[in-house]
Amino acid sequence: MEREVRDWPVYNFIKNELDKFRKTIPLIIDLRDDAMRERHWKELRYEVKVDFDETSEDFNLEKIFSLNLLNHEEKINELAENARKQLKIEIALKEIGQAWEFDPITDLDVDKQPSKSGDNEEFYYIRSTDNIMALIEDHGVKLGGMKSSPYYKEFDTKIDLWEGNIAQITETLEILISVQGKWKYLESIFRGQADIAK
Repeated sequence: MEREVRDWPVYNFIKNELDKFRKTIPLIIDLRDDAMRERHWKELRYEVKVDFDETSEDFNLEKIFSLNLLNHEEKINELAENARKQLKIEIALKEIGQAWEFDPITDLDVDKQPSKSGDNEEFYYIRSTDNIMALIEDHGVKLGGMKSSPYYKEFDTKIDLWEGNIAQITETLEILISVQGKWKYLESIFRGQADIAK
């Protein structure tokens, strides 16, 4: 623009509005982040000391300007950054849950074996627990990392639940393997020759 035009009040007004809008774009990107949850919005409402509904159709660019959210740009950026980090924990917990509930990798490797009684009797035995033990170790490390995270408090119930579940699975597997080992030893006594069983 020519120098003469830059002295016009309307030019300065439009320039200031565009500058304000340009500064607001990163703020809008943070506010629209999929990682933002109700707890983050609640914290933002507390920060700006104004109640607003972020899901309302009225929550638009004009509302962002009227709330002076640009003055809280640093806080909004911090909230969005925290939300993204918390989302990683949320996704990891969901993956752990889905693995134990739906993934066939968590199924026990069980087979049938004929009994030594000789009367076509069969029993189930665990062939291997390697796949489950590897998963337990992997998920244990992930949950341990989550517990040491500064965002642990947000997910403490779920993290503690899965830690407890995995500990119980480990304990149950150890008992099953122990019982199976003892049965292999005792089967030849109780299911073997009649005089030994007696």
